Amino acid sequence: MTTGYDASVLNNPGARLLVVAPNWLGDGIMAMPALQEMRKRLHPEAALLLAARPGQAPMWRMHRALSDVIPLPADTPRLIASSRRVKSLDCTHAVLIPHSFRSALIPALAGIPHRRGTTTQFGRKFLLHDPVSLADLDSRHQQWETARLLLPGNLPDQLPPPELEPAEAEIQQAESLLRTLPSPRLGCIPGAARGPSKQWPGDRFLEVARAWIDRTGGGVCWLGTRDDVDLCHKLNRDLGAHGCSLAGKTSLPLFTALLKSLDQVLANDSGGMHLAAAVGTPLVAVFGSTDPDKTGPLSNKAVVLQHADVRNRSIARTSDGARRALEAVSAAEGVKAVLANRDLGR
Repeated sequence: MTTGYDASVLNNPGARLLVVAPNWLGDGIMAMPALQEMRKRLHPEAALLLAARPGQAPMWRMHRALSDVIPLPADTPRLIASSRRVKSLDCTHAVLIPHSFRSALIPALAGIPHRRGTTTQFGRKFLLHDPVSLADLDSRHQQWETARLLLPGNLPDQLPPPELEPAEAEIQQAESLLRTLPSPRLGCIPGAARGPSKQWPGDRFLEVARAWIDRTGGGVCWLGTRDDVDLCHKLNRDLGAHGCSLAGKTSLPLFTALLKSLDQVLANDSGGMHLAAAVGTPLVAVFGSTDPDKTGPLSNKAVVLQHADVRNRSIARTSDGARRALEAVSAAEGVKAVLANRDLGR
């Protein structure tokens, strides 16, 4: 019979642990410190497997704490096929980081003997053996919620910063793409998957980019997803040889390698911000109404700019309050921050 989830599980060389990853890129990176601590505590022969949505699996393959990454499609029609694949892994325990019903359903259908997670969604508690409360962590950074789920016993005093290591092939490709861009190089990520409520005005990004070029003689690389192509092209249009836009032209591993190859990053509260933190690049992050104490970048090389009277963990895609808070952060503050932050050690 499988034991409950305690320190003896981590010390067991035969343990095969499945972690169901968060659905958002930023949430995944904020889960990495606890995963790294978990790997450190695990018996060297124990397996730490992670199930993730296919689009995020490439990111997780850059994370050294994992034994293997299993892509699981999010669509319901493939639910049974996904559960069969998980069943074939012969896992002894599952830890569910997301709070959704579906994230608990697949390990349950796969018959994993012991399943641990929160019971925030109706009906989910019937799919778990080990329900976990996070109520006492409400005022702490989100990384500690994952730590409560993954680490048996008392929480540690501190966690390591998240670590991603792009493959050498992607690093070489990134350096090739940046070869003609003058140094030092500033990366600008003006988009945000959450939409306008997390986007600093584009003209502020452009003011910072121009000041960077004027003060340092360096270059600016605009980065983002396919949804950001038009915005990045517009902002880069008049920068000449001192600017380039690679928005929509990169895979997730290449995007990560580019962030690692840059000297400084300026970003909204976004997945790109968390990626920059995870590769150790000095970072300036502009926040609107979301709370950096809960979801801020996990890096000692990060500076957060924010002027918000009220801060929330999550906000609507469009929010007048968030827009006003973002507009309260001036371009001059952004310029001062990136110029000061560029001197941090790499």
